[in-house]
Amino acid sequence: MKVLLVNPPAKRMVRSILPAEVEAERGLFPPLGVLYLAASLRGLADVTVHVIDAQAEGLAADDVALRVIEHEYDVVGVTALTFTLVDAMDVALAVKAARPGTVVIAGGPHSHIFPEATLGLGPFDAVCRGEGELSLRSLIAGWPGTRDDPPPGIWWRGGKKGEPDAAPVIEALDGLPFPARRLSRVELYHSVLSGLRPITTMMSSRGCPFGCVFCDRPHLGKRFRPRSATNVVDEMEEAAGLGIKEIVFYDDTFTVDRERVRQIAELILTRGLRVAWDVRARVSDLEADDYKLCRRAGMTRVHFGVESGDPELLKSLRKGITIGQAREAFKWAREAGLETLAYFMAGLPGETGETMQRTLELAIELSPDYAHFSVLIPFPGTPVYQTGLDRGIIRSDVWSEFAAAPRPEFTPPVWEENLNKAEILAGLARMYRRFYRQPRVLARRIKRAGSVAGLARGARLGLRILFMRSGRP
Repeated sequence: MKVLLVNPPAKRMVRSILPAEVEAERGLFPPLGVLYLAASLRGLADVTVHVIDAQAEGLAADDVALRVIEHEYDVVGVTALTFTLVDAMDVALAVKAARPGTVVIAGGPHSHIFPEATLGLGPFDAVCRGEGELSLRSLIAGWPGTRDDPPPGIWWRGGKKGEPDAAPVIEALDGLPFPARRLSRVELYHSVLSGLRPITTMMSSRGCPFGCVFCDRPHLGKRFRPRSATNVVDEMEEAAGLGIKEIVFYDDTFTVDRERVRQIAELILTRGLRVAWDVRARVSDLEADDYKLCRRAGMTRVHFGVESGDPELLKSLRKGITIGQAREAFKWAREAGLETLAYFMAGLPGETGETMQRTLELAIELSPDYAHFSVLIPFPGTPVYQTGLDRGIIRSDVWSEFAAAPRPEFTPPVWEENLNKAEILAGLARMYRRFYRQPRVLARRIKRAGSVAGLARGARLGLRILFMRSGRP
């Protein structure tokens, strides 16, 4: 059996609400979920698995279909994110037109939330709900019997589905094979934040135990499931052996278990592993010495979700952090020699012009190396989206409507309570301009560019922000 796993193009993706100047320069990251699935299938008898990252390779849906014809794939799995759903459909339609007998399966967060709507679109023969590594392996290993008796999480168009109808979360993450990076174009991946190439992504844990009202990763669950420090560093070593220079950890929160963080850092030092790495952290999780230890072990950058400079709005997000903790975390990380990135949001429930100004003032006070300002998007399946529907702030179930009839011109909903969308976007543009026009921010970016290429990337983004027009999405 021949299996192809596809990260679809992003040629007709739904536009985000980030300013175009910021959206244009992000970098390119490997499709980690697809690579995990590929690894889970390797080793099955008489099964060949390949990967296409259409975004990295610059391929259109028809290009993917040509490869399906060339290699005569029996099964094609397509990642379906809500923002790339139209492109995922284009791939499925092209594959079906080119080789009608090929089975096309949709996976990813969108399929998890909207399985019936996804099947109702037509070109997908099945969807996979939940974490797919074990379910997809069972499906392929038991083929063709699994068409009539599907494993957990697999839904076939026509009504047959496995029990339970979502694959259970995987408890023993150390037992999963590492992502099959050798099946991808490793050299293509890079980050706008880093002068190092190539980069990759990793997940040292799954699930987040915290209750943020805007969290949009329901398929991973709300329970923290960590991998062991040894297993994590083993994968880091393998990545470094492929020539990868920097690892971006994609955990919801890398720092939930402080002792595990220290074990990972100490093991890196013990092995003499030389690879840069950066993480997403909560401002409340680590102490000053932890940041220093991680810096010695090669950590270069830490991403903190601060979200708001208004204490009451921050409390309403149910993040469980304080502005005082944010001040300490940025101070300690900076003293350790780490680069910092701060995430802030605008358009929160209860947001006003005054609260947005407080957020901007806090961003300037914390003085991160990078600040990322975004508009709160009430994603499907999140508490804030349900609250918006209940209160009539979001007037109809727009995500279900989009799932049933996806179109690239769709725009996500925003929380228009005290401020309308135009006012929120104008405030967002003002935040970017005010933050990145600070002389110390400009000087710091020049100092840390690390290379002529890095300086050029920073200059391009900086010029876009400096000349950003107020209110333009």
